[in-house]
Amino acid sequence: MKRIMVMLTAALLVCVSFGQAKGFATLASARAKITRVIENPKEMTAVMQTLSPADQKTFLAEVVAAVASMPSDESDRTEKFVQIVNAALAGSQKGNSLTLVAEVFATVPPNALAAVNESLASGLMNRATDGNVTYTDEQYIEISKKVMAAVNERVANEDNAGVRSGFAALMMIRGSNSESPEIVSSVVESLPEAVQNDAKNEWIPAALGQGGQEKTYDPMLAVVDGDQGKPVNEDNVGAAPARQSTQESESVLALRIASAQNLDTLLADIVGANTDPSASAGAANPIVDAVQNSTNSELPFGNGDASGDTATIIAEVIGYQNQTTKD
Repeated sequence: MKRIMVMLTAALLVCVSFGQAKGFATLASARAKITRVIENPKEMTAVMQTLSPADQKTFLAEVVAAVASMPSDESDRTEKFVQIVNAALAGSQKGNSLTLVAEVFATVPPNALAAVNESLASGLMNRATDGNVTYTDEQYIEISKKVMAAVNERVANEDNAGVRSGFAALMMIRGSNSESPEIVSSVVESLPEAVQNDAKNEWIPAALGQGGQEKTYDPMLAVVDGDQGKPVNEDNVGAAPARQSTQESESVLALRIASAQNLDTLLADIVGANTDPSASAGAANPIVDAVQNSTNSELPFGNGDASGDTATIIAEVIGYQNQTTKD
């Protein structure tokens, strides 16, 4: 046992040294903040901006899983998902936004994606978020194709993959602010072939309230596996754009203020995103400063001494494992 602990300590020492050399916090340190982040989602932005691109993806998925296991009403969990997702994307490392958007649609439960897609479409993923940038329909279509390709690939092996892609498609259509036939057609064609007809003829018209019908996600969620299939409509989603939570509204407002300063937006980051981002320390999206800069001082991640931090990290890992294995 002692030998194992020595080996573990040595391995962690190497990881800590490498992580600190790059200027990133360790994933173990971020995990120790999961409970705190769930209680106060705005802190997700600050935690995310300290992590490497790969660890951002892992941490986002773990926080989403933690929210999903909360013993609370579905509406409460949905609101928490919306807040966590917005805060996480606001803290994306440069070039990592596309990966994180795909992770959102792969991990958030389908019922909650009904609210998440609307929130993102009205804020972070909206074509008009940055008043200094005007995307033509052709440019927006190319962005949509990029987003849909990443989402389709990431959700391919997840439960309800077609529905998950469908919610991403709705986000892109709503975010276009036009619902033009060309954009809708392009987004539908970007969906997996197996769900294109359903999306075109049932899912999208119902979700957008086309043809005078009431906006509803019933056709989409009716095909969801397991207990996720409870039909919901806009009135019981819990976080439609018109009724955003105060915290979410403040986040979107901060983003728009940042945009006025001609800073990068999420869509702009996606346009230039690499398939394998390798951001350097301090290269987080500048939006972070406007959204949550003041939180940084409240999130210490060690004293800069790798050997001194190792014992703490081991304790955090063990504590985290104990928490996640409890019934």
